[in-house]
Amino acid sequence: MREIAVPRSELSLSVSPPAVLLAAFGLTLARLTGVSTLLVGVGDPDNPVPIRIEIDDDLAPEAFVRAVADSLARSVGTIDAEHRFNIAVRLDGTGQSFSGYVDCADDLPADRFVLDYAAAVAQLAEAASGVTLADVRCISATSRQVLDDINDTSRVFPESSVDCLFRDMVARWPAAVAVRDAQSALTYAELAVAVAEQAGLLRAAGVGEGDTVLIGVPRSVAEVVAVLGTLWVGAAYFGVDLTQPAAHTARILAKACPAAAIVADDAAGQLAPFGVLLVNAWQRGWQAGEVAPPVAPDPDRLAYIAFTSGSTGHPKGVAIPHRGVIRLVHNSEYLALGPGERSLRLASLAFDASTLELWGTLLTGATLEICPPEALFPNEIGALLVGRQVTVAFLTAGLFGLVQEFAGESLAGLRHLMTGGDVVPDEHVRKALVRNPGLVITNCYGPTENTVVTTSYSVGDPASVNGPVPIGSPVPGTRIYVLDKRGRLLTPGAVGELYAAGDGLASGYVNDKAETDRAFGFFSPDVPERLYRTGDLVRIDGSGRLRFLGRADDQVKIRGFRIELHAISKALRAQDGVEESFVTVTDGDSVDKRLVAAVRLTPGTAITPVDLRDRLRDELPSYMVPALWAVVDQLPITTTGKIDRRRIAAIARPAGAFAKQGQQAA
Repeated sequence: MREIAVPRSELSLSVSPPAVLLAAFGLTLARLTGVSTLLVGVGDPDNPVPIRIEIDDDLAPEAFVRAVADSLARSVGTIDAEHRFNIAVRLDGTGQSFSGYVDCADDLPADRFVLDYAAAVAQLAEAASGVTLADVRCISATSRQVLDDINDTSRVFPESSVDCLFRDMVARWPAAVAVRDAQSALTYAELAVAVAEQAGLLRAAGVGEGDTVLIGVPRSVAEVVAVLGTLWVGAAYFGVDLTQPAAHTARILAKACPAAAIVADDAAGQLAPFGVLLVNAWQRGWQAGEVAPPVAPDPDRLAYIAFTSGSTGHPKGVAIPHRGVIRLVHNSEYLALGPGERSLRLASLAFDASTLELWGTLLTGATLEICPPEALFPNEIGALLVGRQVTVAFLTAGLFGLVQEFAGESLAGLRHLMTGGDVVPDEHVRKALVRNPGLVITNCYGPTENTVVTTSYSVGDPASVNGPVPIGSPVPGTRIYVLDKRGRLLTPGAVGELYAAGDGLASGYVNDKAETDRAFGFFSPDVPERLYRTGDLVRIDGSGRLRFLGRADDQVKIRGFRIELHAISKALRAQDGVEESFVTVTDGDSVDKRLVAAVRLTPGTAITPVDLRDRLRDELPSYMVPALWAVVDQLPITTTGKIDRRRIAAIARPAGAFAKQGQQAA
């Protein structure tokens, strides 16, 4: 039981207190759910009267309350008494003071809802002239404290650079094995010698502070030497998958403008058309020459560029400063890496998970165990985990599921498993924990633009995994905010878009001011700091943990790649012979999902899905080329007037089927 008072004000004296209470209730619900139109049952619980409430944040609070009062006065009708309400409020009283109870479903704490509701009543009744409804946030002092506590993540990080911190590890652990692949193993001291030699070759080629270097060396000791050598001279590195179409590589090189490239011998020819200066990669037997002195540490200097998967087909180069990497790995409890630990090196250098693998290991004194580049199957990865006695590993959500299913016994030696990159299946987490007592699994959530990890959630007890795994709480040096469509702060429990801030933020996108301004900036009048908008919908649960709910746009993630479906549709519509196109995905998790394209072709055209597939292969990255195709006379529509995605997926077939059997309309 709690008393809610309607403050005496000009508004509350001219509008009945029940109208103020109802308006505040509707507004608080709107802030929680993100909807702008609500139907609220009022009166007898067994036969409530439906009241329609429209939320228009441009209205003055007084106008909003009066509109609710008018709706209350003229509403008639009934709602099924058998209806189940997620939130029910009963208030009794006279005059300005009311008391009662609140019943909340799910994990929304009723006491906090009451406090937010009471805050909304006071804020509506006492709203000053000149403010709009958007300024009434329905956030109580208790809820604001919850938000503040979530963001109590400030830490003091070294004002240094990644290569400088690596040299600190060399001084502390010179004889410890730093990196090992199938052919070679180097101690920290030996690795430092090789890195200095690589830096000397780069400097002799004219590479210096502020430059960028393309790294196209397969996973190996040589790759690690190349990356560290680049940082040693003050340059930034970026990885490139040279198996992608030449047009895709050209777009990346045009943005990154590399001063040099370090690639394997068999890949040199692929860069020849671009005229990039080549520098030799490390090989066993290198003799130490003159040591290239390192540049002075600078946490704001660019460390690497991570080219996103290019959800629009045009990759964006995320510029990450040394500060972001240091914030990721320095004394990070969710990593728990250090001397004696053996960490898996598996991710492509073009994938930002490699940042976690490389620097979480080499800046903590652990040993980097490199998975051979040809080892791609779950049983092969499992064999490496066992053979190298790996204790800490990061596996993408999809790969974790495959290893758990086909090589689950290989996880027995792990102490800590990090996963992420997509929704983590809770059944895989539960099975792994049951099978491997003592194992800790951490769900690492984070966009590339906030240096790999934004929030984390660790679990070791299988009994606690009883539903979707939370994405957790912000890591040290990171702050998170859940905002509405206008960039206004939401109360805990409300559904909104996740924004990130702090030391992990990228500098922006390389040579792309428009995209940088769209994604990074001071977007909220309630949050006076630079933010990155993730595009992900989340809410803060009753335990103060973030729950991932989906995307705010039509972007999907397949096998770790972010893809905007409209970009593929646009590319298809640009092809001769295509009148209309629609792209969707099949059901399943990130590993099982497949892109599906439906096309309506120009009558009489000779073009086939095989032709369209081949054209897209020349224009888009391979992960954006649909695997399944449907040729239709018209796009199928559901009874609600929407395109029938399920029907398209049901009739779709591989492109080759059309080449063999001819076009078939659906």
